[in-house]
Amino acid sequence: MRGPLFSYQIPVSMKGIDKLPYLTSSQKEDLLHSAEQYKRFARVEFEVLEVSGQNVTVRVAQSEYKGGRYLSAKELKERTAEVLKDFPAGTQLSIQAHPFKFLNVVTADYINQQIEALGLSHTELARLLDMRPENLTRIMEDRKGLTKLGKAAFYYLFKYLETEKV
Repeated sequence: MRGPLFSYQIPVSMKGIDKLPYLTSSQKEDLLHSAEQYKRFARVEFEVLEVSGQNVTVRVAQSEYKGGRYLSAKELKERTAEVLKDFPAGTQLSIQAHPFKFLNVVTADYINQQIEALGLSHTELARLLDMRPENLTRIMEDRKGLTKLGKAAFYYLFKYLETEKV
């Protein structure tokens, strides 16, 4: 007799969960469900980095997403503690929180992608930013770096234009 044509596995939405052998299958299932919901709705991902006796080190990070509601490091730690509340008594959690930092997203590639996605010309973008076209070209070719203020200007201009486009 032949087995099923396709085997379906639930994707593991929490890296390193296999490092937690003392959790029951029900607890792992609940943990994976919570992690999947955070990943799906808030782009928050959890990863078990290390387990040493009763000490568990977990990394939690948030990525960019359309909802735009970003959590602080404190909020990420609180949410992680909530997700991991069913750990056995005596477990010491060490949580490394990495909140989303939009300034890390703004690169020459990001700017070029946004220009293409929004259908902007270089002249239009330079005019919107009150910038000389040759300076914009240098930035887009990654020959001129951006200050934090410059990155913020690009990021929020693109976010504004995205909302106006809809």
